[in-house]
Amino acid sequence: MVQGRRQGFSAAGGRVRRTKAFVVAVVAIAMVSVATLTGMTPAGQQATASQPYPFFGTWSDGLSMTRATSQAELDRQRSAGVGFIRQYIWWDRIETSPGTYDWSRMDALVTDASARGIQVLPTLLYTPSFYSSKPEGSPYLFPPDDPQTLARFATAMVDRYGTEGDYWCPPPIGAPLSCPSAYVPITYWEVWNEPDYPSWWKGTPNPAEYFELLKVVAPAIRAADPDAKVVLGSLTNAGGGTTDGFLQQLYDLGAKPYFDLLSLNPYARDVGSMVAYIRGERAVATRNGDADKPIFITEYGWATGGVQPYIVTDQQCQAALLYAATKRLWDLHDELHIHAVAQFQWHDVPTSTTSWPHFAGVIDADDNPKPSLAAYQAAIAGDDAPPGMTLDEACPADRRSLDGELQPLTVTKSGSGNGSVTTYPRGVTCGDDCYQEFQPGTSVTSTATADTGSTFVGWKGADCTGTTTCTLTMDTAKYVEAVFAPVAPPGRYEQDDPLVSYTGEWLTRAAVMDSAGSSSVATARPASASLIFDGTGIRWVSRTARSNGIARVFIDDVRAARVDGYSSSTLHRVRLFDSGDLLTGRHTIRIVLTGRKLAAATDNNVVLDALVVR
Repeated sequence: MVQGRRQGFSAAGGRVRRTKAFVVAVVAIAMVSVATLTGMTPAGQQATASQPYPFFGTWSDGLSMTRATSQAELDRQRSAGVGFIRQYIWWDRIETSPGTYDWSRMDALVTDASARGIQVLPTLLYTPSFYSSKPEGSPYLFPPDDPQTLARFATAMVDRYGTEGDYWCPPPIGAPLSCPSAYVPITYWEVWNEPDYPSWWKGTPNPAEYFELLKVVAPAIRAADPDAKVVLGSLTNAGGGTTDGFLQQLYDLGAKPYFDLLSLNPYARDVGSMVAYIRGERAVATRNGDADKPIFITEYGWATGGVQPYIVTDQQCQAALLYAATKRLWDLHDELHIHAVAQFQWHDVPTSTTSWPHFAGVIDADDNPKPSLAAYQAAIAGDDAPPGMTLDEACPADRRSLDGELQPLTVTKSGSGNGSVTTYPRGVTCGDDCYQEFQPGTSVTSTATADTGSTFVGWKGADCTGTTTCTLTMDTAKYVEAVFAPVAPPGRYEQDDPLVSYTGEWLTRAAVMDSAGSSSVATARPASASLIFDGTGIRWVSRTARSNGIARVFIDDVRAARVDGYSSSTLHRVRLFDSGDLLTGRHTIRIVLTGRKLAAATDNNVVLDALVVR
């Protein structure tokens, strides 16, 4: 256990820093040294002078294995061509009490990775209980209550494993800093994982809360190592579309200068949908002046078990999708400024649950390679897909897309009432924003919420009806309309009151003896009049006459009466229907012309003079 941090000083009294060029040279020496010793191509071969970081990686939790198991996994990863591993940093296992660190397992991992020329991308995560207000029993991850606690931990990590970290270059007292001839420091640091996804952020993602963490931790990382790069916590398509999604909200909050790389976990049913999401987020960055900011794909892949229809498939299709996706990401790396990609995950996790991530590995829980391992290795090497592992051979037709465009959802509101529509994944808040683009195949659920004094009447357009939520699959452009109506409190409502709504053709007929000097008359089907009201009773006031026919009255969509408006002489202000035994609350009366009449009637008209709510 180590308390605090050791400080190194030069003879002149200050710590001596080496240049970035020197460190890059050291990394190159490390990779060449490993290749010379083993006779194998170094995993970092994809690095160039302009892009020293390896392009292909994987997610692997070496900190949760024994050291021997981790070393065996690193050997297999390097043999496959993996150049870096993305590693969740179990902060709570390292900082065992405030300011006290157990570096033993982390030291072993970075030593073993460095010996094989493999980079480590750490994701700073898992708050110790003494820094968190996470409720007991909560299934969600919680950030620290005070962002400074993660900033201090990040500083300790960078000071130890960064460009001139104490672990690599132990600072002698009174002498210049001395580093080994070959080592692979950690130079990229990711601040949290999926802060836009409920499981990873308190059950309720909040861009402003994440920004408060980022804007404290990012400067701390850069202060500890000016050459370090800050990676934004990876975002998912659950964070919404591209107009008002999580990333746009971060830009609106001022997050742009606090991260050097945008990070995405673009899970999708097929490669085309994955690419469409990446294009969408690239467009968000471009609109906000970040056209050249690199994208780090920190997770992508498919699972061979568990519950998640658009992620889960069989082993052969998993292999084909992984091969095609990896090749496609490489092909697009210049166009979309993709810095590096990490397949998720390396090894299945033995489990009795149906959680799909446990089945996303290229090696199964019994330590047997799946077909996807050979597919991933071939994609990294630039080889053809192994036999039987192309999309056409292994996957159904609806999973063979290689490219795609985001699909737009347009929401409109109608009616004389007021309300808003929101979507999950986040994207539409209509109100203000009634248009959003979503990844193809995304299932989008719209929810309509009426304002006080209004009610949601129902959906129009697309394939949605009724007054519950509207769920659409974004395989094409979609349009949906939410209808809101005002709610009438107790009182009298004349036929021309805006709270009374009509369908079909209704004519206004003047009559001095009517309630307000006129009535509305329907003469042909289909025609109806309705009022949504709060109260315990409703009365229909009408004008009866020889020209009137039969109407049906519905209360809350249940037929309440069959009403005949016929009379041998014209009568005004007639109580044609009265329901006074309703439960206290919101109700709807609907008066429908049937087109039927008595033999003595000359026509089948229905007349509305007024409605009285009690």
